[in-house]
Amino acid sequence: MAKKPSSKKPKSKTTPLAQRLAHDPALVKKYQSNPGLRAKYLTGALEKYLTPAQKQTRQTNARLNQPIAPGSKTTERDLAHEAQAAVGVRYGPQDRALGQQLGVAMQTERDTGSLYDQYQQALQQHAAAVQAYQAGAQQALAGTAAGITGLGQQAAVGMAQAAAPTQSAVAGPSADMATLANQALAVRQGVMGTFQGQQALQGSAANTYADALANVVAPGQKLGALAQARGRTRDIQKNVADLATEKGAFDQQFRSERRQDEFKNQLAMQTLGLNQQKAAVDAAATQARVTQSSPEGVAATSGARAAASTAAKYGYTAHQWAMLGPTRRAQIIKDAKKTTGRGGTDTVYTSGAFAGRKKSDIANMTDAQRQKIVQDYNAGKGSGGSGAAAATDKKAFRQKYGVDLQTTTAHNKTRDAIQNAQTAFGQVGKVTTRRDGSKKRVTTDEVVSVLRNQHVSNVFIRAALDITRYGHITPGTAARLHKAGYSVGTLGFQTGAPTRRGSRSGSNIPAGKV
Repeated sequence: MAKKPSSKKPKSKTTPLAQRLAHDPALVKKYQSNPGLRAKYLTGALEKYLTPAQKQTRQTNARLNQPIAPGSKTTERDLAHEAQAAVGVRYGPQDRALGQQLGVAMQTERDTGSLYDQYQQALQQHAAAVQAYQAGAQQALAGTAAGITGLGQQAAVGMAQAAAPTQSAVAGPSADMATLANQALAVRQGVMGTFQGQQALQGSAANTYADALANVVAPGQKLGALAQARGRTRDIQKNVADLATEKGAFDQQFRSERRQDEFKNQLAMQTLGLNQQKAAVDAAATQARVTQSSPEGVAATSGARAAASTAAKYGYTAHQWAMLGPTRRAQIIKDAKKTTGRGGTDTVYTSGAFAGRKKSDIANMTDAQRQKIVQDYNAGKGSGGSGAAAATDKKAFRQKYGVDLQTTTAHNKTRDAIQNAQTAFGQVGKVTTRRDGSKKRVTTDEVVSVLRNQHVSNVFIRAALDITRYGHITPGTAARLHKAGYSVGTLGFQTGAPTRRGSRSGSNIPAGKV
């Protein structure tokens, strides 16, 4: 009976870390929470155990730790701090002034609404007071009218009583007293009714006016005042947005100029170092010529030539080869022999279907594999749709050039490196003052040496030199970029024949091999 696999978590320290992390969530949490452990171990295949926030932080730190120019000690983080300080110095007063204006405008807008609310409340109270006053006046007039009716009746009785003693003598006039009293009463009531109607019309007009002020005029005034205050606030906010746009443009310009200046500074420092190195080499050569007639000098010259030849054979300068030490040199020679199987260095095809491939790799392939490469090369040659600028798909790129397509990040870095190298070649022909006080023109060889000392790839230098000379990349350089995994179309460069363009500023650069 087969033994069941153990589900027990691996605890041994000799167990690979990836396996222990896969079976132990507590260990994963420990490595995620400890910055020291996370920075030391969670790399490569173990990056999948990072949280998205930790990945974002790591990518940001990696980007900010990059130098702004090859060989510079100033990082992108330092440049960000410099740009922030420059923006603060230039736009700080305007920022503070606009901030104060915006605060005042927003407070005014809030106070305007409160003020008109109080104003409208006062008008409504006034309208209620007017209505109550008119109601009281009408009630008083109604009481007066009732009093006038009672007064007429009393007057009629009094007139009858006054006329009673004379009724026997003058009977006729006493009979008319009631009629006269009623007529007088009617006149009084008519006058009182007219006054009541006039008072009612005046009260209605006063009520209508007060109500219009409270419920029509005041809200309209409030809306107008709020619109005016809001307009001032919007104007200030627009000024703030315009200033932010101007600050962003200034920030980008500052960083671009700072990078260019730093690149020029590094180029000048490398040029000065190259002059010192050249002076030392010239002095050594002079000393060698003095002593070369002696047997010791002849032996030393012969040994130096042999060492330089061996170093060039394996892709190193004489100085680099000497600095490797005997153990490392022996290992390089051994590895080269193991690679070729013939005791010599491996070579690379420079043209045809196998361009960019090592001859040893082609020799180890089967006939079918070699035939497939030739067929793919012939199928892609001369087709406009599958040319260099269009071969950006990873699968198509792999089939066409036999290498994997580099990432977008790698393409962006390559484009920056080529543009920086192009800027460096723009210094060729300019007169510079050397450390010894002499003035000499910068040559192409000096720029190439500086770029190589900054570890810029030869193919990037070649591409920059092509663009400076011809305005585009030659087919040979495009082929080298393709074999390095870069799409010329993605990089945004044009290809063309190496026709000399005399109108370009770089036309004075001497032609040479890079």
